[in-house]
Amino acid sequence: MAMRITSKMMQATSLRNLNINKALQEKLTNQMSTGKKITRPSDDPVIAIRSLKLNSSLDKIDQYYEKNASDAESWLELTESALSTVNEILTKDIRNNIISAKSSYKTAEDREAVITHLRKAIEEIYSTGNADSGGRSIFTGYRTDMPLSLTAAKNEYNRITEQFRNDTIDKMTFVFAGDLGTINEGNFQDVDVEKLEISSNEIYRKQLAYGDLDLKQKVDADGKPLDPIEYESNIDIGYMSDAKFDGTGVKISTTSVSAAVTINTDTIPNQAEFIVTVPDSTDPDKTKSYTIKIPKGKDIGMFPADQSIVVIDNDNNSNVTTALPPDLDKITFSYGDDGTVKMSNNNLEPKETASIGSSVTKDAKGKNVVEFDKKFKTSFTIEDENIYASGSNDAYMSVVGDANKNKISYIAETGELVFGDAIAERFKHLPADTELRVTYDKSEWKKGDLDPVHYFYTEREGKTASGKDKILVFNDNFLDDPSKNGKQIIEYDVGNNQSLQVNTTADEAFSHALGRDVEEVISMLEEYGRYQSSLAEVEKLINSEKYDGDEELKSQLTRQKELLGEAMTRVLDKINKRCDELAKDCDGYFAETQLAGTDCGARLARLRLVQNRLEMQQTNFGELVSENEDADYTDLVIQMKSIEMTYQAALSSISYTMQTSLLDFIR
Repeated sequence: MAMRITSKMMQATSLRNLNINKALQEKLTNQMSTGKKITRPSDDPVIAIRSLKLNSSLDKIDQYYEKNASDAESWLELTESALSTVNEILTKDIRNNIISAKSSYKTAEDREAVITHLRKAIEEIYSTGNADSGGRSIFTGYRTDMPLSLTAAKNEYNRITEQFRNDTIDKMTFVFAGDLGTINEGNFQDVDVEKLEISSNEIYRKQLAYGDLDLKQKVDADGKPLDPIEYESNIDIGYMSDAKFDGTGVKISTTSVSAAVTINTDTIPNQAEFIVTVPDSTDPDKTKSYTIKIPKGKDIGMFPADQSIVVIDNDNNSNVTTALPPDLDKITFSYGDDGTVKMSNNNLEPKETASIGSSVTKDAKGKNVVEFDKKFKTSFTIEDENIYASGSNDAYMSVVGDANKNKISYIAETGELVFGDAIAERFKHLPADTELRVTYDKSEWKKGDLDPVHYFYTEREGKTASGKDKILVFNDNFLDDPSKNGKQIIEYDVGNNQSLQVNTTADEAFSHALGRDVEEVISMLEEYGRYQSSLAEVEKLINSEKYDGDEELKSQLTRQKELLGEAMTRVLDKINKRCDELAKDCDGYFAETQLAGTDCGARLARLRLVQNRLEMQQTNFGELVSENEDADYTDLVIQMKSIEMTYQAALSSISYTMQTSLLDFIR
């Protein structure tokens, strides 16, 4: 079948071919202007897909190399520099001045120079701990908005729980010389000390992280402090034991009494049941067993008036309905509203209380289930009479001698717990890894004090957004796992499935013990200075000839001079001995800080290896992206010239063709 070709068809075909040529020319022009092979995925889906993958990989490498690794490098370099500064201060200033303290005690000027250097050195170390990277504190774990040490003094209530091993209890030497260190012309006649009374006493103690701790004053019926001032205990000390479970029950114990405790969830209210074995009051060689059932929120002291408390004599299988039997004398039991179960043994000195927390929840079937804490605490009671505001003679001597061997005293000013020999022996017989806990209050803070929230479980008074009082809790996980103390690790991603720790935590390099050691050296030098000042005063009075006519006073002054010499010799012996020990401790602090610095340096070296690899990857992937996406200008120019020539030739031929119509062909 013949087909008729019209002029219109010829024109349309020519224009369509011209447009195709123009579109190709536009594509090449875009490629030349952008330098890319494609401007939209439909241009070449293969190139587009490959481009997405390559660019995604390159973006990650850029993030790792240019941002993460760079930031991590800055953080690690600042940390390394800070630790290097700390090590330099430890060796050149603190250690050297501690050693100098042994020979610089002779004059007030020498002592003051050592004291000034030590104070400045420890201030510099703790202020170095406030180093930051881009406004983020580098030694404070996740709390990068909080400095390590306080930048200003403040009044802020904190309840702090320190956790430590029982082998950190050490010994101190206390020189007792009565009031000899306070002698002046106005009171020397009233200072009466015998030579035999001057003594050096080795005392077991635990030096807490802080001094100047809070005391709780006793008040009268009107709420006014007693006169003279008396204090009541606001400190808790005890050791932790792993809870031993037996079915639905748990066993808790003091030094001499243990009890199996279960909680009956079928009773309303919930009821704690103690099964306890105690010595038989009628025969010390035998024991008696009792079951004591106490509803929630009550204690055995309410028996027998409160008949909801049940006491059963297991040996006779009979209920006790009147007074408690003498076998249970001074042993108390309670089940608190908060689920805390307590057993106190008042027969011991000091009294011991074992306590464990519990909670009642419902399982999937709606049945009540009891959960006990994993550990229980055995606390020692510090009697009110053993609470001291300052480190007085009475405070330290309160635990000296056989009569005081079972006592624990708390000294708020110095932040010390001092122990009688028998108490120290109790601690020694605990397993070496036993965790001890001390909870105390502190409100007065000085500039440079280490913030407790970076080291301990802390409850701090704060405010809500609306201004209401609120208790802020820090590090509550420390109580579950002491090994996590201070370990808030910050890691940066520096590669695919590759991360690097950048921070060094406060506990690795900035110890409370270092500051406390420096305070102790200063305290000993000041103690020696007080006796030296008293001696100078006595010698002045003797040389003044003012009392030459009074043989009794003259003799007293001569005796006081001799006694002061004895006291100064003992204090000097203490300084020499303790400074030798503290110099070794300083070596230990240096080793710890050096280890932290070495670890930081190793991480920095590893980071730089990673950076080298990332730099190579960045170059390689950049080349791959370029090969995949970038257009070849030489090829584009050739194609463009070819299309332009084709276009011009097409225009020429079409213009000739369009001048001829179909009628011209018929003629």
